[in-house]
Amino acid sequence: MSQLSDVLSIMDEAFKGGVESDFTEIRFHRRRELSVLVRNGEVERVGGGSISGFCARSLVNGVWGFSSTTEISSSGVKSIIESSVKSAKALIGRSVRRVQLKDRKTFRDTYITPMKKDPLNLNVEDMVKECLEVHKFIRSISPLITLDSISMGVIDDYHVYSSSDGSFIIQRIVRCSGGCSVTAREAGNIATGYESVGAQSGMEIFEETPLIGAAEIAAKRAVRLVNAKLPKGGFHKVVLDKDIVGLLAHEAVGHTAEADLVYSGSYLSGKIGVKIVSPLITLVDDGRFERGFGTMMYDDEGTPTQKTVIIDKGVCSGYLHSRETAYEMGFEPTGNARAWTFEYDPIIRMRNTYIEAGNYEFEELLEDVDYGYLLIGGRGGQADSTGEFMFGVQEVVEIKNGELGEHYRGVTISGNAFEVLSLVDAVGKDFALRRGMCGKEQPNFVGMGGPSLRTKIIVGGGR
Repeated sequence: MSQLSDVLSIMDEAFKGGVESDFTEIRFHRRRELSVLVRNGEVERVGGGSISGFCARSLVNGVWGFSSTTEISSSGVKSIIESSVKSAKALIGRSVRRVQLKDRKTFRDTYITPMKKDPLNLNVEDMVKECLEVHKFIRSISPLITLDSISMGVIDDYHVYSSSDGSFIIQRIVRCSGGCSVTAREAGNIATGYESVGAQSGMEIFEETPLIGAAEIAAKRAVRLVNAKLPKGGFHKVVLDKDIVGLLAHEAVGHTAEADLVYSGSYLSGKIGVKIVSPLITLVDDGRFERGFGTMMYDDEGTPTQKTVIIDKGVCSGYLHSRETAYEMGFEPTGNARAWTFEYDPIIRMRNTYIEAGNYEFEELLEDVDYGYLLIGGRGGQADSTGEFMFGVQEVVEIKNGELGEHYRGVTISGNAFEVLSLVDAVGKDFALRRGMCGKEQPNFVGMGGPSLRTKIIVGGGR
């Protein structure tokens, strides 16, 4: 902790001599990681590590300059401030456009992830023991299981933000998570199930949502599907489960609302006030969702985060902004400027993106389906700035006359997210938010989720 005390002192003194810029901000970031991986009953990895450093970003005559260092000292911070100012000045006259920032209040504040079991006090041997016990449980489910992988991890981020206009913000953000991948094999057929748990929380999350529960879901799915057939492809009425809805909300819709992509002509460009999907859909990006994997009280520009409504009852109502894009487009900053580590500039990123819950019980979503599918478990995929997407699905269940029937192995689904959401005619009550990672230019932690919902979609190949 002595180093952190030094950091606070260094940053508190950084601007007392003044800076030769219109605006300068300094960030300190220390990330500590601990992870355990058990594969097929063997402890494959018990690892930990940390990185820490400062960065400075300075605005001079509408041009940004940036510099970073791993040196934890007053001289190191002074050096990167000077370097960022010099970099900005060197680019004056060469920059394509002039940057201006939307005004925001300054804050002196501290936020620490609410938690009951701080991972600073954890015993890594307990994590190893739990993973090994989960492995034994998985193998007890079926002799068809041939491979399993169990992981647990902790990410402990300590952020300090200081700016030349008076902000000084400290945040400690702790994320704990785990995952299970299970493969079953029989007669040349292979199927894999995956399930995860995690939240912005202390280690108590593993008591509230035990890893063994995720393992059971993954293992039974793999065994159930090992000899399953592929479903009939085509354009079908479907019920999407919560995981897939979250994937759709984040990957296929959320990115189109990021103001830098809006500025470049994404699908939502120029659509504020326009009805774009079913009135049953309200889609938000929430920086303060309780225990959200992407939750933080302030972004990496010192702007307070908030709940930003992107689609309000089918109508496009907002974008995700940094201070820069908020000024350019005439909006308020939304607290969406985030950086992966001190080595990166902040860019516009989602936090926790989800579709809000509706009024339907799950059984009611099935009732009006004469023939279609229940799609369960996302497997990642890709989407572009027009809303076109292709995602993997782990499991498909036939729906016939409102009743669940045969289980099929995983498929791909594709289409345009805004067309799919325009066809939604029922939204469930069964909301869930899951952990996620986003890879736009630089990685970052996010939450994604929503309720089950009913729509139509293209169901394609699987293996």
